[in-house]
Amino acid sequence: MRVSCIMVPVEYSEHCLRALESAAVWADRLGARLEVIHVWDHPPLVPPETQVEPSGGGKRTLFELIGENAEKEMLQFLAGAKLPAGVTVTHHLETGEPVSAILAAVERRGADLIVISTHGRRGLRHFLMGSVAEKVVRLAPVPVLTVPARFAS
Repeated sequence: MRVSCIMVPVEYSEHCLRALESAAVWADRLGARLEVIHVWDHPPLVPPETQVEPSGGGKRTLFELIGENAEKEMLQFLAGAKLPAGVTVTHHLETGEPVSAILAAVERRGADLIVISTHGRRGLRHFLMGSVAEKVVRLAPVPVLTVPARFAS
């Protein structure tokens, strides 16, 4: 199997940083590019056209403001990663339900492998919150490599 693109879903945690760094090692060895994706879900009761006026001035939609903040967070997140020099990294932001958006991006971007962190939730917390990683493993059309939270330290 040839791997030319590795998709790495992130939510800017330390766990995700370690998963990204692991994916970068694989990308370097395989000559693959990295596609880093962050999915943010819009507030369900707020219409997309809702206007806000942040302290910096100028009215914008709430979606624009959330998107701008997500982009800033992504750039800060990527700046903190220790990645091999030769690895090509592209990032993008999506909005919607995380699992569906990740799987759609895998198809659109032609990813051959997904590297995703797990958080090690157990019991009631796992039952109530579910697991994006678990759902991605079950539904992905390509292989998925999971990086457990215990490797984040």
